Amino acid sequence: MQFSLDDEQTAEIKTLVFSIVKDGIQQVTSTRPYVNRKEIARYFGVAESTIRKWTQLGMPVASIDGRKLYGKQSITNWLKEHETSAESSCQHKQHTKKPVTIAVVTGK
Repeated sequence: MQFSLDDEQTAEIKTLVFSIVKDGIQQVTSTRPYVNRKEIARYFGVAESTIRKWTQLGMPVASIDGRKLYGKQSITNWLKEHETSAESSCQHKQHTKKPVTIAVVTGK
């Protein structure tokens, strides 16, 4: 199979690829230890709503003049403290399962 692109399509693809690579390099090489919620979500590969939820669960966050900053290292350490083995995770799930209710509906 062969594709043929015109000059405009080729330029558009190049621009897109360069932008993605530039963003990736910037993210990897970012040496800032504290970032905002959007950046920390991107850093850990989760949604911003997940960061809000983790904060409610006790994830460390610095608040200065109402501005929240998230430390990459402190959050990494917090996540490590919450790691469990697959075996203990399965056992935990077995003990915390809620009973299942099944109802039968008849058409009388």
